[in-house]
Amino acid sequence: MRGAFFIVILIALLVAGFLVVKDISTESNNGATRIDTIKNAKETARQVEEKTSRMSERLKNATKELQTSY
Repeated sequence: MRGAFFIVILIALLVAGFLVVKDISTESNNGATRIDTIKNAKETARQVEEKTSRMSERLKNATKELQTSY
């Protein structure tokens, strides 16, 4: 009985290990590596943050100009 339990646990660990290794594979569906995708996402996030910062500054300037005109 104890031996059967260990065999079931071993099989479960092998299946879990296989699924983890399969999930860690470096290629995505379109052939681009996940690292490239992450780098592109970081660059895009940086650009969005930069543009958001510029828009925020413009909004502050516009608000100041609007307040001074009254």
